[in-house]
This record gives sequence, C-alpha cells and structure tokens, in this order.
Amino acid sequence: MKLQMSNKTAISRAATIGIVIIIILVGAVAAYYVSTTGGASSTTTPTTGGTTTLPTTVTTSPTTSVSAYRSQIIIGTTDSVQTTLDPADAYDYFAQDVVILNVGDGLVDYKPGSSAYVPALATDWSVTPNGTVYTFNLRQGVKFADGTPFDATTVQYSVQREFAIQESAGPFVGAGVGGSGAQCCGVLNHTSVTGPYQVKFYLNEPFTAFLGMVAFQALWPVDPKIAPMPAHPSPGTNEGIVNYTSNCSTDPTPCNPNGLGPYKLTKWDRSAGKDVEMDFTANANYWNATNGWPKTHNIIIKFYSDSTSLALAMRNGEIDVAYRQIAPTDLASFQTNSAFKVWKGPGSFIQYLVLDLKDKALTQTVRQAIAYAMNRSAIANNVFLGTVQPLYSMIPAGMSYHTDQFQTNYGDANIAKAQALLTQAGYSTSHPLIINLTYPTGHYTSTDGIALQLKQALEKTGMVNVVTSSSPWSSYKASTQADQLQAYMYGWYPDYVDPYDYQVPFYPGDGTGFLHDNFVNSTLTTLFKSIASTASTSQLATLYNQAQTIEAQQAPVIPMFQGTSIAVSNTKVTGIVLDITIWFRLGLLQEAT
Repeated sequence: MKLQMSNKTAISRAATIGIVIIIILVGAVAAYYVSTTGGASSTTTPTTGGTTTLPTTVTTSPTTSVSAYRSQIIIGTTDSVQTTLDPADAYDYFAQDVVILNVGDGLVDYKPGSSAYVPALATDWSVTPNGTVYTFNLRQGVKFADGTPFDATTVQYSVQREFAIQESAGPFVGAGVGGSGAQCCGVLNHTSVTGPYQVKFYLNEPFTAFLGMVAFQALWPVDPKIAPMPAHPSPGTNEGIVNYTSNCSTDPTPCNPNGLGPYKLTKWDRSAGKDVEMDFTANANYWNATNGWPKTHNIIIKFYSDSTSLALAMRNGEIDVAYRQIAPTDLASFQTNSAFKVWKGPGSFIQYLVLDLKDKALTQTVRQAIAYAMNRSAIANNVFLGTVQPLYSMIPAGMSYHTDQFQTNYGDANIAKAQALLTQAGYSTSHPLIINLTYPTGHYTSTDGIALQLKQALEKTGMVNVVTSSSPWSSYKASTQADQLQAYMYGWYPDYVDPYDYQVPFYPGDGTGFLHDNFVNSTLTTLFKSIASTASTSQLATLYNQAQTIEAQQAPVIPMFQGTSIAVSNTKVTGIVLDITIWFRLGLLQEAT
C-alpha cells in the first residue's frame, strides 16, 4: 500500500513513465473521455522517458441488452480507512484510492484504463521551457458538495494548508511533494494565483512526472469551510487535520473535506478504529454531473472481518461486488462459477519483508542468509495459487529501470548458501538464530500463509527458529513506528507512476520513514540525489542499477512478490476498471436490473 512514510529527499526528475494498457471499456467509460478532455492544450502530456509495460489481464465488461440500471450497488471489502479522509493526513490505500478518490477530485486525472493524463478540475495546462513553472486554467462554476465555490484561491489555500500542517507521516511530505524546515525539501516550492481561475505551481527543480503528483490526492483541493488552516503550524501536532468524530448524519464535516467528487459520503460508521459501513450518494454539485456522472446514485460499502466472510457474502448475494481481499482459494472458485465475473488489473502492488536493524542480531550477513533462504515461488504458488509473481527488486517487474538484482545475488531457496552465512555469523543447529516474524491481519490477504512459507523456508536451514505472531492492522502500524517488531511484512501501492516512488520511500536518509527499519546508507542517499537532478534515461538506468545493487547487498528490505488487482461481481455489474493507478472508481459502476 501506499502507507504513511517520511521522505526527506528531493523527488527525482526521472522521466514520466509511458504506459500503454489497452482495456476495452463499456460505453460509459468512453463517454467519460469525451466529457473530460475538451479544451486540453498540446502541453497536457509531458515527454516520457522509458516504456513501462506492467503485467496485466485485459478484462472486458459483460455485455447486456438491458437498458435499465439499479440505483444502488453494494460493495464488500475487508479493508478499512486507517485514520482520516483529510488529504493532509490520509496515506493508506483505502482512504486515498477508494474514498477520497470518489468524494474528491484533482486538477488532473488519469484516463481510466491507462496512465495518460486528462483534464479534471483544470481544463488545460502548460509548462515553461525550463520545466519549473506549471500554469493551470481551472473550470468555472464548480462548487463543493456544500455549495462553496471553487476557484484558484481554493487551490492555493489547499496547497498552503499542506505546507502549514506538514504531517511528517502524511502524503505531502511522504511522497516528496513539498516540505520545509526539518522536512525540506520536495518538488513543490509555492503557488501563485494569476487570475480567478488560473494558478501557477513553482517547482524547486524540473520534474517531468509533476503532473502525476498533481493527480495524487495529496494535492487535491479541500473545502476551506471544512478543512481549516492550522492556527499554530507545527509539524507533528496534527493541528487542523479533519478527524473522524461520528457518523456523517450527525456531523458531516469529517466525511467530505474534499467535496468535489462524483459522490458525497452520507454515512460513515466506525467501531474500534475499523469501518463498518459507508454510504456514497451522488453529489449534485459535481462538475460532470450533467454528463450523467456518477452512473449509480448510491453506493454502499460494507466491511467484513476477513476474506472468508467476504466470499460468503458474495455467494449469498448480500453484496454485488467483492473488492479487497479475496482469498486465492475463493478466487479459484469464483472463476469457475458462471454466476460471477472475475475482474483483474495490472500488478503494480508489491509486498516485501522488512528487517529492523535496531535488532543487533540482524547483521548484513544474517540478512543475506534470509535472502538466500527465501522461497518466492512457494509463496506465489502455495499461498496465491499462481495469481502473483515472484519479485526480485523493490521496483516492480515491467517498470522502467527494474533489475532482478535479488535473483542475481540470491536466487530462490538456496539453503546451502544460507547455511554457510549463518555458520559465519555464529549460528548452528544447537545454537539457532531466533527470528520473531510478525504479520498484520485485516489489511492484506493471506498474510498467515505468507508467514508460514517464510517460516518453513528459513527453518529448512536447520539453523533458524521462526516464531510467528499476528497483529491487527492499527496496532501493527503503531508497533512498527515504535520499533517493536524484528521482522515484518508490508505492501505498497504507487502514489504516482514512476520508479522513484518505489525507491526513496523505502530507503530514507534518516533510516526511519514509514518502515522504521533503521537502515541508513549514505551512498544510496547520494544516488537518489543524483537521480533527482538527472534527465538522461541512460544515466538514470545506470543510477537505478547501482541503487538496486546496494539494496540487494544490504537487504534491509527483501522483495517477495507483486500482485494483481482483483474484484469479483455478479454478472449484471459493469464498469469495473482496474488499471495501473489502482484507483477504484465508483462513478463508473452500473448494475443492470
């Protein structure tokens, strides 16, 4: 997932990745392109450097001759919002890429089914020849869900608020958009209003993937009446962040700080830090409502405790769509049942093992022994039934500058090499290494199965004893931040589509970040700074190769696999689009009567 993280390094000027993912969409999706792309100038698409072709399964919508559609669709999930829906704080997948995505909007959007930029709240944009100033012309007559007018001052207010709050573990700082003081520096320097509906963004240095940042939720405008400017800005105090307080029916404020999207959140029930139910109702003030968006008036999301309950709800007809997380065995069952439709999207999601170097037992020699012993193929085949693929770099396979460095260095399940290193480190069958492996529940799928495979792989050396334990997602995060875990697993979803987003967040210069693995490497930090000032694709290839070589040699984070986006629906549902962004667009969904 995109997770909470702290990134104090300047963002790369690495060229924007061009991705072509051909997906045949329903007519409603085609209509979306027509309704949003008018007026874009020729400068709306920056030059690209490198081609990315991520693994993908092309899925078309089921055909139907029925013209009438239901006004309500029910979705089931095991996921949950981590903290808030405030873009200054929310840095988890479900909050950003499901909820905020559908109750908010940005200046720039991605064309569904690809990584191509299209206009949203901005009608067009241009960039200066030196690449440091972007000018956006905004749509006129747009209003927030509560009727507050949207204009250029709203955009500037929202950016200034992010700088003022400057949540160290939030997306604005974490993804390197901006920062100051101890959090300095990111790509963005400041903004200026140059007309009622025109705003300029000034960058610290050229960054050709900047439109991806603008499309990232951390830069989405907020409603000034709902999302306040902190009175006494102080990083880390969280002052001004709109936190959940109660159900939207009694206090709608924390539910719609964005308020510019196709939906407004009219119900948000939580219990003990876990979501129970969310109701999305069509936003009458949505700028594209006149073109029939969203397609379904009311979307209800019900939250389930585990994948077994989610699958049962799907089979019993309690829900129309199941999304995150579906167990591999249940997925296999749905694929062979004609009553259901399985949807698959490209695999930019990765999962990896983290080793906290605060534990002095986890020396480089021991970390390398763990890397040798790991059996990625067993995880992919035994746990996920082949629906994921082994991963040998923190940059996903198929993305620009990816190298299989972990495969080159360690291969898979090389027990003899692992034993040799463990012996070198002073361990034996009579004096085994003790590894405490903790995995989260209620967030990723099949983490217990992954932990079992890791345990079996390491214990095949005869020189390691693995003690496994689980922790609910909320406490798991807290334990990570408190350096209470020795070996643990996490996942990652892209903030924006660029290999840099799969590098710097995992290897911050201070060794903390969101992973808290206490790994510091000055050479890596220098490489990332060089990447940040390099536009040449050949130079970038060399620099990324050097970085991945160091990452494999040091092995504080060991990649395990990359997955696909998967949803299951009944056969009457259309409009599910699972693409490289991993955004789940509720506004496209329809269900025939």
